[in-house]
Amino acid sequence: MALSYSLIKRRNMEKDAPVGSKLVYGSTRTTSKMDLNKLCDAIAAHSTASRGDVMLVLEGLIYILTERLQAGTVVSMGNFGNFRMVAGSVGASTEEEFNTSMFKKPRIIFKPGILLREVTNNAKFEKLPTVTVTVTEQCDKEHVY
Repeated sequence: MALSYSLIKRRNMEKDAPVGSKLVYGSTRTTSKMDLNKLCDAIAAHSTASRGDVMLVLEGLIYILTERLQAGTVVSMGNFGNFRMVAGSVGASTEEEFNTSMFKKPRIIFKPGILLREVTNNAKFEKLPTVTVTVTEQCDKEHVY
């Protein structure tokens, strides 16, 4: 399978680029979304576990992952990868002036393991078809001006 992409003309961000110049960039697009129920069905289809069993395991994973990340633990999932939570802060002149309200919003970092790095290393791309709307065609979408 391949990642779908479309081409977008954007401002040239290269150093010393002429003012107003543009370049064509590729931008990947998602073509579908898999929710938790569909994920459980797909996993169950490739194992001896039922959809309900898979759902219980994934809900347990989410619960433990949340609990451990909040405690500052790096959660390692072997070849799949690692999760950790990080947060930076604004600076204070002295240690006494620093307080926890100076932290920025924490974020979860995922570092892919061997299995997922292989997916990114072997990625293929497929251009989405370009749709051209001419003046004679009617557009049934609502436009905001």
